[in-house]
Amino acid sequence: MAAAAGQTAGKILIFLAARGAIRSAWLQRRFSRRPPAAPRRPGRLGLMLARSKAAGTRFVEVLERPRQATGMLLVSAVSGFPPLLAASVYLGRTPMRPVAFAATCLLGRAIRFVTVALAPQLAGY
Repeated sequence: MAAAAGQTAGKILIFLAARGAIRSAWLQRRFSRRPPAAPRRPGRLGLMLARSKAAGTRFVEVLERPRQATGMLLVSAVSGFPPLLAASVYLGRTPMRPVAFAATCLLGRAIRFVTVALAPQLAGY
């Protein structure tokens, strides 16, 4: 449980930093958005990847909803896919409340670490 609490504390800091709650000149430069480049005509590879890019865009639209974002965070905290660090940064830019983020992250990490600790017993060692 201590490892889960420590990991959650670190991820909350990352979540708040992505949200802009932590003010720092270095962080502001790091998270500032670059202006989009001038649109170009897509090449063959761009045309081939257009379908997966559209699917990714729809997936991101779904994750903007708090209920789906909470489920994704729980899966990320338990399984590690998608990486919890990336999920923390992404969810910092969504309307998810910090309390919901902390509770979900702590629950998922606790499940993961308790499972890892009990794995030898479950395997019969």
